[in-house]
Amino acid sequence: MRSIHQMFLEMGRHQKRAIFMAVDGIAIVICMIAAMAFRFGELDFPDRGNLTWLLVALPIIGIVAYQILGLYDVLIRAMESRMIAIVAGGAITLMLFVAAASHMDSGVDIPRAVPPIFGILVFLAVGLSRILARAYFQHVTSGLNIRENVLIYGAGATGTQLAAAIQSGNQQRVVGFLDDDPLLKGTMIRGCRVYAPDKIGKLQQRFNITRVLFAMTNATPTQKRNVVARLAPYKLELHTIPPLSDILRGKADVQQVKEIRIDDLLGRSAVSPISSLFDEAIQGKNILVTGAGGSIGSELCRQILKARPSKLILLEISEISLYNIEKRLQKHLPDSDAIEVVYALGDVRDRQRVRTLLLRHGVNIVYHAAAYKHVPIVEANPSQGVMNNIFGTLSVAQEAVGCGVERFILISTDKAVRPSNMMGASKRLAERVVQNIQATTDETVFAIVRFGNVLGSSGSVINLFAEQIRNGGPVTVTHEEVTRYFMTPQEAAQLVVQAGSLAKGGEVFVLDMGEPVRIKDLARLMIQLSGKSVRDDENPDGDIGIEVIGLRPGEKLFEELLITDRVVGTTHPKILRAEEKGDAEGPTMTDLMLRLEHDIESEDPNRLRLTMQDAVEGYTPDVDEAERRRRQTAKVLSLEERRAFRQKGH
Repeated sequence: MRSIHQMFLEMGRHQKRAIFMAVDGIAIVICMIAAMAFRFGELDFPDRGNLTWLLVALPIIGIVAYQILGLYDVLIRAMESRMIAIVAGGAITLMLFVAAASHMDSGVDIPRAVPPIFGILVFLAVGLSRILARAYFQHVTSGLNIRENVLIYGAGATGTQLAAAIQSGNQQRVVGFLDDDPLLKGTMIRGCRVYAPDKIGKLQQRFNITRVLFAMTNATPTQKRNVVARLAPYKLELHTIPPLSDILRGKADVQQVKEIRIDDLLGRSAVSPISSLFDEAIQGKNILVTGAGGSIGSELCRQILKARPSKLILLEISEISLYNIEKRLQKHLPDSDAIEVVYALGDVRDRQRVRTLLLRHGVNIVYHAAAYKHVPIVEANPSQGVMNNIFGTLSVAQEAVGCGVERFILISTDKAVRPSNMMGASKRLAERVVQNIQATTDETVFAIVRFGNVLGSSGSVINLFAEQIRNGGPVTVTHEEVTRYFMTPQEAAQLVVQAGSLAKGGEVFVLDMGEPVRIKDLARLMIQLSGKSVRDDENPDGDIGIEVIGLRPGEKLFEELLITDRVVGTTHPKILRAEEKGDAEGPTMTDLMLRLEHDIESEDPNRLRLTMQDAVEGYTPDVDEAERRRRQTAKVLSLEERRAFRQKGH
């Protein structure tokens, strides 16, 4: 029997169609005979004329009618609702034909009650044949294929659509719904019962479930985290479907189930961009993005292209990063052919290269995202961090003024606020460089946009945790209480563009990052999301442990976004403007740049760190006390040093 079933399943579409046509033809003949028998109460009904031609004509007319109506194009396993209308339409057609034949001089004498009885019988017979065929299909496929039993979390419209899509396939079988609404408990949807979430354990044992499909497209990240926590004890994988808005617009399909990602759980409820701010910043403009191959730079380029600039120039020091962003932009934005996109390899510290790009392409706006951002690496290589983050910013900002650029937007970081590491201190000083240049010009509008961690960025703790989980653990966190802000790359890029539109000159914009997340909680959430359990004192037999390894050099327990408490709102609910006047008294910018240059040339990281301490309020590097005292006596620069610095064009 197994080979017979397999043979039937492997039949071609035309072969199956021929079988159904033959079955329908036979059923129509039987229905006509049965209708006459019902009318007369016996099969040996009186001679009503020559019925032979009618019994030959009816199956032909019925098959043609159903072919025209599209019955043989409907997949049996899908059993679409329109099949009812098609079967009814064919039955009515046959009924009318029999009624017409009984009133014409056709050689047959059919009582008036026979046509409606015949029509009802045809509707039931043809419809029942499809129901039986569907039941057979499901029985055979479940026997020949190992179908995965799944639960759907969410018994609303989206969950119902998802169940219908799954039931039309042969890979999975929906065994029930989970829903928090007590009014839905015990009800049936598409033949599946709705259960309360506290029944997960019993359902898992009963149906051997390993996967739950999350079908609440409008759920908040907090609700999603609660679901993950609820499923965690059972080691169930949680998958989700695209947003309902994308499904309705045809951008996605309900069957496109994917693993739920950590950014689905950490992101906030999305706030749509204010179109006027976006259009004002981008449309018809020539835009340069530095560090275009990085995490935030590449997302900036994607968002900018969607808003239709006149020209987009991508400046990137890494050849492979530039190559990768070129591939991604060409793949995801095929309609951007009308926009000129320039992929430029170069260093932001190369003034001539920057000047050439600005002038040749008539750049209106610069988004300066180029920076070294990985805290431990910059801590181990302070001179390179200072050269790229500070002198790179100085180079691009000064050339922007000289080339008549309209706006310059610096991408900063929460680590610039009361920094405890060289990376944060260099970004804080980059902010001061921009504010200092703004004070000397009205031609170019400068602005700073400060925010926290971008999900999935290079060096992100999320990427590290994911790799550690794949390798079986342990997942390492630096401290029990360390917390960080997180934002999706898409949201960060959109807010950066809109903040730039709000700038009048010299502002520091702070993006609303929501509530900070404790990194240990993040590690626990990612382990649970992978379908594994956390090994700790309460669960010593868990799959993956969490190990505390101590803070890294320069790492803070808590990150901040504001230097002062003074902050005001803007026209965008997620963009705030910090009222900051800069650091306390310190060396002038000219003196400071020269000191930094001398410290870099001396290749003495301690001297460099002490200079940064003088320049950035709150930064206290770990430097030998003898070196600190020596440095205190060498703060004043000679006249020759000042002249040499100015001759270099700073």
